[in-house]
Amino acid sequence: MLVRELVDGEETKEAELQAAVLTCLYLSYSYMGNEISYPLKPFLVEDSKDKFWDRCLLIVNRLSSNMLRINAEPGFFTEIFTELKACGMSTNANAGGNLPCGAA
Repeated sequence: MLVRELVDGEETKEAELQAAVLTCLYLSYSYMGNEISYPLKPFLVEDSKDKFWDRCLLIVNRLSSNMLRINAEPGFFTEIFTELKACGMSTNANAGGNLPCGAA
């Protein structure tokens, strides 16, 4: 859900995509646990920590309510999980991985 909303296809460098995906992963771990106990360093791939934290704030401001809904509403969790599972199955079936997953 986070990657789908944050990555818009306008990334011009692999490093931009990597930074966006790692930021989404970091926030996903953060929302799943009671506290952030994950070291930040593996998620930082840019020289500036400010860029990372700016992306975090962008995601939180844009998607925090949906992230919280995942834990609060079983139906919403099922919807997102089903979408993720279908995306994974599509990617596995297509060796090139060129199918758009989660496109609304």
